[in-house]
Amino acid sequence: MYKTTTALAVVGTLGLATATRAEPITIDQALDRAAHRPSIELTALDLDAAHADARGAALPRYNPELSAAAGPQLGGGGAALQLQIGLSQTIERGGKRDARVEVARAQLLGTELSRRAELLRARVETWRAFERAIVVRDRLATRVEVERLATALAGAMQNSAQAGGTTKLRVNVVVAEAGRATQERIATAAEYAAARNALATAIGAGPRDQPDPVGTVADLPALAESADALVVRALREHPEVVTIDSLSKVAHARISDADARGTPDLTIGLTYAYAPDPDGAHAILGSISMPLALRARNQGEREAARIGARRAELERTYVRVEVERAVRLAVDNYQRARDAVAGFDKAVTERLDENLAAAQDAFAKGGLEFVELTTTQRDLIASRISFLDARLALVEAWADLALATTMEVKP
Repeated sequence: MYKTTTALAVVGTLGLATATRAEPITIDQALDRAAHRPSIELTALDLDAAHADARGAALPRYNPELSAAAGPQLGGGGAALQLQIGLSQTIERGGKRDARVEVARAQLLGTELSRRAELLRARVETWRAFERAIVVRDRLATRVEVERLATALAGAMQNSAQAGGTTKLRVNVVVAEAGRATQERIATAAEYAAARNALATAIGAGPRDQPDPVGTVADLPALAESADALVVRALREHPEVVTIDSLSKVAHARISDADARGTPDLTIGLTYAYAPDPDGAHAILGSISMPLALRARNQGEREAARIGARRAELERTYVRVEVERAVRLAVDNYQRARDAVAGFDKAVTERLDENLAAAQDAFAKGGLEFVELTTTQRDLIASRISFLDARLALVEAWADLALATTMEVKP
């Protein structure tokens, strides 16, 4: 790749890492760190909480209840203390426990799917940030080389003007070009710093860490599968699809749960009573109680659960349509981006320094007029920058395609 070491060499002189820790990092290292970034750790905690909820849902809702009572027994010409001790247990009816477990398991599945979706998102975001930083680094190397050559030409023209070999107007134009080259180099250096910060965020680096991407821009392949095949895979594996499927299962499970909670529970109990009268009276009593579900039968939640299930089905249909649309658009955009990159002569665009030096040498030997030199330089620089912009668009298109189809982000 063109002069990648040049950009790396100037990073320190540009002040991009004076207050931070530069850390060379490969794409494999970046992807490995992305799997442990804070957002992934948060999903791990969410998953642990969902497992705990599922275990709790499997337990009985009611514990045995112990009661005690004491008071005077009046009548019979005196008062005597009466003691009662009771033990009762409420029994869930209507399949409440099974329905509760079903809801918890569906929610657990949804949490697992959310974790998988976050892992995919972390890999794609990291790959995108890494490759973008590589492209911007190459753009910075271009701007550094352009500035070096422009400054050298300005110096040569000023010397020539002093010897009477050129006009002041030409010198002013060349000096202005050198100033513009410096401004563009500074702007690109700031863009590179922002790209490295984005990479640091993607991998979960510390606030003072500045990952320094190592390598060249990935060579992205032609698609091995048709758009239809990618759609089929996305409708089976895409995080949004499987998540909405899970939410639909949760919504239907809530119907059973709401129906079950409309059934009154049964409470049975056993009470022992003792009254220390002259005869020492003892009594053992059994009891059974159940609310009469005459008015409140959980009607509101039952109706809301059914509405929620219908809503989930509508949303499921909508998500599947949008996922298919996103896949087909991503395929088209990727193919167009590949065509755009293929339209450049890579060998020419990557030898910018040689081409610019050759043009300046021809100018010095009289083989190029000043206007022709200026035009040639601008065309060469514009071609190189356009090529890098096309590479960046290809990186973005591949990342979007990976998100849409759930395919492996690293080619």
